Amino acid sequence: MAIHVRPDDGLHLQSIASLFGAASKIVTVTGAGISTNAGIPDFRSKNGVYSLGHRHLFHFSVLSNPEMRPRFYNGITKMRRDSKHADPTRTHRFILGLRDAGKLVRHYTQNIDCLEEKVGLSTDLHKGAGNRSRFKKYRSRHIRDYHRVHYEPQPQDRGVDCVLLHGSLRDLRCPKCLGTCSWDECDREAETLAGQEPPCPRCIDISDVRTVKGLRATSIGALRPDIVLYDEQDPWADMVSAIVRRDMLLRPDVLLIMGTSLRTHGVKRLVKDFAKVIHKRAGKVVFVNLTEPAESWDGVFDYWVDWDCDAWVRDLIDRRPELCSPTDLIDLTGEGEHMKVMASYGYDRRQGSSQDNPIDLTLS
Repeated sequence: MAIHVRPDDGLHLQSIASLFGAASKIVTVTGAGISTNAGIPDFRSKNGVYSLGHRHLFHFSVLSNPEMRPRFYNGITKMRRDSKHADPTRTHRFILGLRDAGKLVRHYTQNIDCLEEKVGLSTDLHKGAGNRSRFKKYRSRHIRDYHRVHYEPQPQDRGVDCVLLHGSLRDLRCPKCLGTCSWDECDREAETLAGQEPPCPRCIDISDVRTVKGLRATSIGALRPDIVLYDEQDPWADMVSAIVRRDMLLRPDVLLIMGTSLRTHGVKRLVKDFAKVIHKRAGKVVFVNLTEPAESWDGVFDYWVDWDCDAWVRDLIDRRPELCSPTDLIDLTGEGEHMKVMASYGYDRRQGSSQDNPIDLTLS
C-alpha cells in the first residue's frame, strides 16, 4: 500500500524531495488535474465536465450521430477557446524545469489543452524518442548574480518532450486522408462553433486535380478535432508505442503521476508497465492527486501525495530549488516569488550571492 502523504507530513515530503534531487531519469504522466488552476475544468470531479452531462460528447459514437455531432463540435470549440486563453500552471513549468535540468525522460499527458506547448515543451511525435546523450550530466556554477546562471548547452536531439496521449486541440484532422490543418484559417473556428464540419482542403485539392485530368472526383473528408475519443483507435498509436518502448529501455528511476484518476485503459497500462520497470531497479512511483487511488493500485504506487498539484510542486521547489526551471529561477526584476525561496537558502539579491549557504546547482 502506498504511503499516504498529507501537506503537513514534512518527513515524507522531504523524502520525496530528496528522491527527485537524486533521480537522473524521471518519467511524468499527467491528467486534467494539472490544468484546473489555469481555469480549465477536469472531467470527473464534482464540478468537472462530466458533472455537466457532457460525458457522451467524448465517446467515438458521437461522430456517427447526426443529432449529437453539432453539440460535439460546439462544445469542443468552446473548450479550445478556453484553452487558448489559459496560462500554464506551476506544474507545467515544473515539468519544463525537469527537462532543462536534464532529468526528464519524457512527459506523457492525457490533456488536450496544449498548455505544454505554451510552456516550451515540444509535442511533435515525428521527433521520435531522441538519443541517450540528453542524459549526460552537466554542471552549473554557484549563483553569483541572480540574473546569470551558467547552463551548458543541451543536446539538440532529445526527441519529443511531451507525448499527447489523447491528441490536442491545436489542429483539425481529416479521418479520410489523415491530413491536418489549422483551426484558425478560413473561418473554421466559426464553422465548428456553429456545429458544422469544415471540409478538408487537402481532399478538395486531390479531387480537383483528378477532375482536371478527366478522372472521377473523389469524396471530401469532413475535418474533426485532432483528439482521441473513448473507444477510438489512436492514429498515432504505433509512434507512441515506439517511444514508450525506448523510454523503458532507458530504465527510469522515478515515475511521477499527477492530476489524473487513471480511469482510461491505455494510461493504466502505461503506468503499470513503467512502474514494473522502475521497481526492478529499486526506483519509486509517486502519485499526486486529491482523490485516493483505488485498491487495484496497491503495489504500484509508493507514495500518494494527497495535495493540489501546484501546491505540492511549490513545496518541492522550496525543498529542492535546483528543480526549478530557469524561467522561474531567473527574475531580472528581482520581484519574483522564487526570490523568497532563494532567500530562505541564504541568497541576498542586494549582494548578488548566497552569503551563508550558496546554492549548488550541480546535478547528481
